[in-house]
Amino acid sequence: MGLWKYIAVALLAIGLSVPPSGADAKATAKQVEKAATADELIALGATKLSAAQFKQMIVGKPLSNKKQGWSWIIDANGTTSSSAADGSWKEENAPWKMKGDDYCTKNEGCRSVFLIGNLMRMSDKSDATKLSAWTVSVGK
Repeated sequence: MGLWKYIAVALLAIGLSVPPSGADAKATAKQVEKAATADELIALGATKLSAAQFKQMIVGKPLSNKKQGWSWIIDANGTTSSSAADGSWKEENAPWKMKGDDYCTKNEGCRSVFLIGNLMRMSDKSDATKLSAWTVSVGK
């Protein structure tokens, strides 16, 4: 009987030491924004999204960057639209597609997508090991 007690304690300790990932991650927004590489973001608990996860968790949801003042939506019809809150720029019906698990557009190329809680980051368009400078909140 005593052995089972030790096994239960060991399993509990292992479970508590594994960081949560994806929507359950508890990293702060500042930590997520500060991460410079995909490895840093994953260490915080982010999930690199597969194409299926991207379509389920991101497509059709309002995306916003309140800090920089812009919003974005990636539609299931293969287009994306974004605009500045102050009206200084707007892009409508720009085509997008998935190539493997990467999100791709004509102007930005293909990027990996990461989700931690309701915050999304993408890899940098010029260096896939780094992250883009922006973070967006994923709405419902």
